[in-house]
Amino acid sequence: MSVRNAHGKGPEHVIGYAVKLSQRFCYDACVVLLDTDIEWADRVTKSARKSGIEMVGSMPCLEGLLLAILGHRPPERCLQCKKQIEKLLDLDLMERQSYAGSFSRPVLDLSRKGIAELDRLLRCFEGC
Repeated sequence: MSVRNAHGKGPEHVIGYAVKLSQRFCYDACVVLLDTDIEWADRVTKSARKSGIEMVGSMPCLEGLLLAILGHRPPERCLQCKKQIEKLLDLDLMERQSYAGSFSRPVLDLSRKGIAELDRLLRCFEGC
């Protein structure tokens, strides 16, 4: 398994990045996690489907999904989600290793029952 970071910049960039990687490498599967605060253009969705890329949306953004995993109702706007998760966790959101303590496997397994997009992501990691 390989996890890559497109560093945001909107759904078109993220899907374009995933398409390039999927063409370059022989992956068994490719899944992208996208914020839903920016609409996914039809051409982007079609490009993903054509390349066999599964798209999973986080509402309204990754930080909103993280809040939901921790049992908090995410605000409607991404900026509010970012502020709330930073305040709640008091860690560097840009450093992915800093999340490990708050998002252990037992926490994720418990939360996946009520969060469909988390369940889809975990199923992908599990190879189902």
